[in-house]
Amino acid sequence: MLEAPLRDLLATQIAILEDGLEVIEIEQYLPSTIGTRSFIDILARDKRGRWVLIELKRSDAAARDAIHEIHKYVEAVKSHLGARDDEIRTLVVSTDWKELLVPFSRFFHDTPISILGVKLTVDDAGGVLSAENVEPLPFNAGRVLSPWHEISLYSSHERLLEGIASYDFSCNAKGIKDYIMLEMVAPDGFYDRAVWALVHNLNVNREQPNPPSEADLNKARDELERLEHMIYFVPQLQTAEEYLDMMSASPDLYEEAQGFFEQMEGDELLNSLQGYAFDADPRVDRDHFEIGYPAKFKGTLLEDEKWSIKHVHRRGAFARNTVLTDDTILGEIAGEAGTSGQGLKRSILLSDRAELSQLIKDLGEALPNNPVWESSLKAQLQEAKEEFPDCSADISVFAPSTGIITLLFATSKDDGVLYVPSYSLVVRNGDAISRIYVGELSGSDNDARSPSTFLDIINKYYGGDIGLLTMSMTWGGYEARDIDILDDLGLIYSSFRCDFSGDNRQIMRMVNGRWKAANNTAPLAAFNGYLERNSDLIRTIYYKLAPRTGPICDGSSADKMLAELVDDENVARGKYYEGGPEQCDLCLIPLDHETYASDGRVDGKAAWANMCADCTVYHGAGIAWGTGQLYRKEPDGRWLQVAGGPPPGEGEDSL
Repeated sequence: MLEAPLRDLLATQIAILEDGLEVIEIEQYLPSTIGTRSFIDILARDKRGRWVLIELKRSDAAARDAIHEIHKYVEAVKSHLGARDDEIRTLVVSTDWKELLVPFSRFFHDTPISILGVKLTVDDAGGVLSAENVEPLPFNAGRVLSPWHEISLYSSHERLLEGIASYDFSCNAKGIKDYIMLEMVAPDGFYDRAVWALVHNLNVNREQPNPPSEADLNKARDELERLEHMIYFVPQLQTAEEYLDMMSASPDLYEEAQGFFEQMEGDELLNSLQGYAFDADPRVDRDHFEIGYPAKFKGTLLEDEKWSIKHVHRRGAFARNTVLTDDTILGEIAGEAGTSGQGLKRSILLSDRAELSQLIKDLGEALPNNPVWESSLKAQLQEAKEEFPDCSADISVFAPSTGIITLLFATSKDDGVLYVPSYSLVVRNGDAISRIYVGELSGSDNDARSPSTFLDIINKYYGGDIGLLTMSMTWGGYEARDIDILDDLGLIYSSFRCDFSGDNRQIMRMVNGRWKAANNTAPLAAFNGYLERNSDLIRTIYYKLAPRTGPICDGSSADKMLAELVDDENVARGKYYEGGPEQCDLCLIPLDHETYASDGRVDGKAAWANMCADCTVYHGAGIAWGTGQLYRKEPDGRWLQVAGGPPPGEGEDSL
């Protein structure tokens, strides 16, 4: 059947495409002020009153022109009928989709217009039609590195080479074609520092004295294998179905992973499926395994521990792409492409639609938990494009989404400024700067939050268990509720801009959707002001969290550790802390909700202090006569001495 008779037949059976469609005109003529005139095969209206443009193609060869026709028709309808994008729908109908499927799929993913593909079948008699919807091909986003990485450690370079071979074998068997392997080596002295850190943290957990003794260090050296060679593995991100297919050689894993689809969605689903897929047979040969992620790669391995990259092994598309530099790869592994959900770094031409469109898309990936900065940056990019169309833009975003951990790192690390969320959008005209947009963390008001705010955060977001917070450090402290936690701490994500005109500078801030002139400021000024006003809260955060974070993240319960020290003979004496302590002298939190407290010497100092349970464990010199007394709050509210009293026969202590 030729195309015209098929079109007329379809018009008489229009309901096979969709219930409620009403044919308005066959071969609808539309004048066009740009280009050629347009004839729409069938112009219809759906039951919601929207225009429906139906483009019919009978042959496969003609189908290849269909997408070009759709573009032309949509613009003509918008011009001639004054319709908006949301008032127009398009249906591409064809009897053969072999040539049409790829361009249709690209158009489906790129256009804001509602579009549907339909495969038409004509019965043998040529009088009855049937239709089925066409599923567009998955959108190929090009290079998208997975934000979930693998760290494989080896005892020697020879073992590392065996690991590389096993990665290639495992990936080939599972159909993983595109991936990166970074060959890395530890710095001199790394092993000895790792041994010291391990023993130090074990001593803290066991309430043993520090610094570590040489005997303890030698014992640890005998037990801890020297692993100074690493493969840092980063694959191309796959779909959920592709990850599931990789598990076909491991039936038990495959069956278990199928249940994930009912329990999870989004990134949680992909993360779990990737972990199972890479754990399926054939497995990678390694001496030790750890998880990796962008913040760990950049912050821990490269900056803190000083691992060096000896070689970048590329496979698949990464090897074929000779334009792709190692520096670009390493930047994307560190999260600069936005896929980590924590940062992005890019330079674009504002006049380049493709670059600008990709950047705007990637901002959504880089700021999944920060709608404030995402919307601000998108608006600022659009503003810069309109005002400086011939300029370039350099953007750098750091939004780690680490909640209260942000305050700990910003105030306790030597390079704490690097842990403060920020962004910069620099608009350049050649070498000259025309404007800078700056994102900063600032106080929501001028009030100071009390130390008890820390306890409120732990109770509200972590069920009262500080261990749940500290254990989040095993994955970099990432916190999806970051913006809510910061709000409770009195912090907001804000921004300002600075316009340059010769030697003149003008600072402006957004107020009620408009830029208003503001006083001169500098990056971090607002954040530093918050820290000064909230010095007591910052002290609380430091004393509570600093000793729990490090090479080993300690999620232990201080109450449980102190409960093991309770001495029945001390309890039987019935000695109370008259008056009782009201707050911890170190972290400043009120003690009214604490179970245990102590009056003891501060570790490494001559001074004594009233301490909460956490500070007793992590900052106290210990519980013993002459060192510190432990008290437990009784039902009547008084503090009973339960450990640290005088030895039997040595007399009664006076309190």
